[in-house]
Amino acid sequence: MNPDSIEQTTISVGLTASEVKSRLERFGSNELPIHRPRLLLVFLKKFWGSSAWMLEFILIISLFLRKYDDFLVVSVLLVVNASISFFLERRATNIIENLKTRLQIQVRVLRDAQWSVISASGLVPGDIIRIRSGDFVSADLMVVEGELEVDQSALTGESIDVHCKPQDRLISGSIVRRGEALALGHQRNMEKRRH
Repeated sequence: MNPDSIEQTTISVGLTASEVKSRLERFGSNELPIHRPRLLLVFLKKFWGSSAWMLEFILIISLFLRKYDDFLVVSVLLVVNASISFFLERRATNIIENLKTRLQIQVRVLRDAQWSVISASGLVPGDIIRIRSGDFVSADLMVVEGELEVDQSALTGESIDVHCKPQDRLISGSIVRRGEALALGHQRNMEKRRH
């Protein structure tokens, strides 16, 4: 285990508020960064594709044959088609982002000698976390006390549950099937996931 991850962390107290703040600044939040493309580029991409190419080909032919009425009608169709597709995609994206905020995973964490429930995105390396049957493992952790049966099939494809005891690593994305344990946020793995 990386010594930095347990620096100033005890099983009975956890991290202090100042330690959490400094680790959040150093490592960032426990979530994958979201890269949002520029809206103009997303809109312009709607003019690239098989249906857009057919309409654009008709535009070129209309200009070549000097059928300006056809050119105007097809231009309007092309812009309307791209606009509808763009607004439907934006609407779907907004719905998904709304669902993500509503379905945030909550974890039980020990800080300043008190257990509290926080959003999993607020976890930092060195946090002491209580995990139980049915919990989703929301960060790379190391078991420090207790034993668990963990389903890692979504990550490894292996259908047999993995038995985890103290010093064993829990991979983010696993599901706890049986048992209860205290686990430590593992710095090396959390740091890799944030870059």
